[in-house]
Amino acid sequence: MEKKKSLFHPIPEALIRAVEESSCIAIISHVNPDGDAIFSSLALSCILKKSGKEVHLFNDGPFNRKEIMGYAHLFSSSVDQEVKEKHPLVVILDCSTEDRPGMVYQELKGGKTIVIDHHASGRAFYDEELSYIVPLSPSTTLLVDELRIALGVELEKEFAEYLLLGFLTDTGFFHFISDIQAPDSFKKVSSFISTGLNPYELYDRMHDGRKLEDVKLVARILEECEPALEGKVIIAYEKKDSSSSERPGDSVYPALLECEGVKVVVLIKEKENGIEFGFRAKRNANVDVGALASSLSGGGHALAAGATVENLKSEDAKSFILEKLRPLV
Repeated sequence: MEKKKSLFHPIPEALIRAVEESSCIAIISHVNPDGDAIFSSLALSCILKKSGKEVHLFNDGPFNRKEIMGYAHLFSSSVDQEVKEKHPLVVILDCSTEDRPGMVYQELKGGKTIVIDHHASGRAFYDEELSYIVPLSPSTTLLVDELRIALGVELEKEFAEYLLLGFLTDTGFFHFISDIQAPDSFKKVSSFISTGLNPYELYDRMHDGRKLEDVKLVARILEECEPALEGKVIIAYEKKDSSSSERPGDSVYPALLECEGVKVVVLIKEKENGIEFGFRAKRNANVDVGALASSLSGGGHALAAGATVENLKSEDAKSFILEKLRPLV
């Protein structure tokens, strides 16, 4: 029987060598971070410290998702002169386009840079030999684990938890895993859990303790949503003056994707200078919202993506996005 090809192709030797030869390393993930961005950063920081590296964590924020709020103090949004003078190796995680690492990246830009990511959309801003891009990987944390293996660092519970949390948040607790991704991904999940982690406890930690006003905001968004294109699309709205300590979309998307006949859920979010679109697609819908987001200068995955369209008025947002979705659904 022919051996099944692994989901994860080998990491370029030049990338591994760059890490091994660097004494000081700066880790940057994308602005407005999600769980995968933050937990892949924290996991990689632990792994690199085990290898004797000096590590600095950066992110522009804001940390407005419940599961990552408690880690904000571990990241800096500016670079000290002392760190700049060390000319650190820059490792960018979970970013598909050059604008995503934010302003902190601009302070370190120009030196040797590695990119580790699982997004397929966006214009490449990295050297191929110093990048590890696996679009089929469900999370960036699984790619960080591949680097751990390449560096010969033993798996430990401390960073296995970060590796697992990034996977769980980016897959909606396994909801967005495809048949192709499942075998290799679950092998990794099994290895993480074997260190003594309890997935039920992690789920409770991530979901319990929500503020009542945040739950009510989600309820209002669900109440005001509307079907379109014969029910294949559901449009939801998050108004500019909505006040929430969390991202309501994280609860809105899964609820609306359960509706009969729906293929795509769109969350229209009002911004100061335009409209931010969030997209989620059903696994069997055959709609690549990552490609749609990329056409709008955004990015993401086939099933989950987003884009911001500047200078688009709120009253025009619905017709604008439905015109883009009509030929896809």
